[in-house]
Amino acid sequence: MKKAQLFFSLVMIAGIGGMAALPSTAAAQAQQASPWKDRAEYDKYTAITQATDPAQQVKLIDEYLAAYPESKVKEQVLSVKLQAAQKQNDVPKIEDTANKIIEANPKNLYALFVLSSLAPQTFNPQDPAADQKLTAATGHAKAGLEALGALQKPPNVSDDDFKKQKDQLESAFHQTLGFVALQKKEYEPAQQELRKSVELNPNDAAGFYRLGLAYMSQKPGTQYEQGVWALARAIAVTGPTALPADAQAQVKDYLTKVYDARHGSTDGMDKVIADAAAAPFPPQDFHIQTAEEAAPPEPEPAAAPAPQRQLTVKAEELTDFGVIQKYLQAGGDKEADTWTILKCQSFPLPGKVISATPAAKPTKVQLAVAPELQTQEGKYDLEVTLAEPSAKPIAKGDMVTAEGTLDSYRAKPFLLRMVNAKVTK
Repeated sequence: MKKAQLFFSLVMIAGIGGMAALPSTAAAQAQQASPWKDRAEYDKYTAITQATDPAQQVKLIDEYLAAYPESKVKEQVLSVKLQAAQKQNDVPKIEDTANKIIEANPKNLYALFVLSSLAPQTFNPQDPAADQKLTAATGHAKAGLEALGALQKPPNVSDDDFKKQKDQLESAFHQTLGFVALQKKEYEPAQQELRKSVELNPNDAAGFYRLGLAYMSQKPGTQYEQGVWALARAIAVTGPTALPADAQAQVKDYLTKVYDARHGSTDGMDKVIADAAAAPFPPQDFHIQTAEEAAPPEPEPAAAPAPQRQLTVKAEELTDFGVIQKYLQAGGDKEADTWTILKCQSFPLPGKVISATPAAKPTKVQLAVAPELQTQEGKYDLEVTLAEPSAKPIAKGDMVTAEGTLDSYRAKPFLLRMVNAKVTK
């Protein structure tokens, strides 16, 4: 993934010791030993305190320091220049001024914070001096943490405000250490430092983005869920600490790729982003299914068809009505096999008409097919339903042939039923 350009907006932090502003004129005059070399230095200094335009303030400070390089208020004057450079958003000037403050006072917390925070934003891995810059960034971050540990709360700052400011500073120092470890491909230290950073500042989208990279850059899969959540959180953060729109789009593209590569689709990714918006860290049971886990289970293999039984009857045996009756009354396989062959087959059967109803245009005819039934009054063994009413009368006692589809039967007393039939004499 092409790294997103993440822009850091330097903030003015007040009320914390070590971020010195110029002493007031009254305070300076009250000092027993004057910090001024002469009246001209005092006048130049006063002009700095009265200037309101950042560019004018920087110009006056440069003139002052050129005239008085050994000034007793050099650190304070440079701190004012640093603030003015921030207002101008002049990154080279910010960096240069902060470094000069460190030369004057290596423990200046404000300058250490600025340099530490700038390092991840301005670092270029192609720079010939990249290694030296990473080393310098580590030194600034560690010195900042040491100075922060010794920081005393000013009397005019509340406990809550002091803690918030300390957390912001500490978060920035840990993020710089994590960033350096990430550049060196030291992924576990990077994860530890960046996790500390976002714990102190859980709305820092850039911190979560870098934490996500640290998790994803380790051996594939070992910290996958943690990485996905951190990237989702980086996308979800809104407000002044959110990623710029173009960077947010790049991070979402990256998240989409790593999510799809594991899950097999982006189903559920939007929910992860929504959940990450509500909580900076995932629940213990957070898990993203692999494509194999998400796939529906394989269907059970179809049971092999049971081997078919050989029929006990052959079709050529069923040409005689007497045999048909005998077999359909036999029970067991012989009866079942006989009906398997005969059912739904078209079959012609001759017989004596026992009845035909209705009389005018008959639709149902009862026949005696077996010779022994033909001599018995009212006995029949074939019931025929005609396909359409017969146009010709069918009289009782007529010898006819019925041809139609065998539909059903009754074994005892025997009766065969035929449908869709026609009757001919």
